[in-house]
Amino acid sequence: MSIFVTGDLHGDPRRLSSAIFTEQRDMTRDDVVAVLGDFGLVFQPEETELEKLFLDWLEQKNFTLIATLGNHENYDRIAKLPVEERYGAPVYVLRENVFLLQSGYIYTVNGKTIFNFNGASSHDITDGLLDGNDPDWLEKAMKLQEEGKNLFRVKGVSWWPQEVESDDAVYQRGLDALEAVNYDVDFIFTHCASARLEEKLGFYDHSRLSDYFDLIEQRLSARTLWLFGHYHMNVQADDRRFCIYEQIVEIA
Repeated sequence: MSIFVTGDLHGDPRRLSSAIFTEQRDMTRDDVVAVLGDFGLVFQPEETELEKLFLDWLEQKNFTLIATLGNHENYDRIAKLPVEERYGAPVYVLRENVFLLQSGYIYTVNGKTIFNFNGASSHDITDGLLDGNDPDWLEKAMKLQEEGKNLFRVKGVSWWPQEVESDDAVYQRGLDALEAVNYDVDFIFTHCASARLEEKLGFYDHSRLSDYFDLIEQRLSARTLWLFGHYHMNVQADDRRFCIYEQIVEIA
């Protein structure tokens, strides 16, 4: 029973095709592939034909997919999904073998303990953040595009404030879960990295999440491996922190 990880899919899971991800030919539903944020197949205001097509395609796979959530997810739609307990903690259920992890829980997957925390702060909004409740938002968006400004998002349409957790109780839940195991887990799955590591990677706009991860990082067991996506690079930052993008890596 294996665990593989990969980075941002952004609604396009074709790297998980059998032609590319050949290892799946010998896998079963006991084997797990984890996406480290920006799963992106619950993104549009309502499910599209393409989203359904890809999710149905994933349901035919002979592995189980779990996903950390990132900053390109429709959190309003996700909150309405059915919830079940899998791997010892609650997950959102998309298909019988496709699950979205929740923040602040420790999951036990094939004998390995994984602490998960969702979200990241979007960096692709430097040209503005429009409001989907504004009747003129589409006109404003077109004007930005005419000006060559494409780094904007629309609240409730392509951006959701839940990308950075705001509930103090969820942050505390994560600390309590880690404290209960003396901050000793096999893996941590997140979308963004700690503030200190972000700076090492050349990113200096931090969020509450990255500051929170700084705190966790200081207390972690030396054996814990931290895996994250978000930055669109494949980088081994040090001996236990790894940024994964288009690679598919077996970790257990």
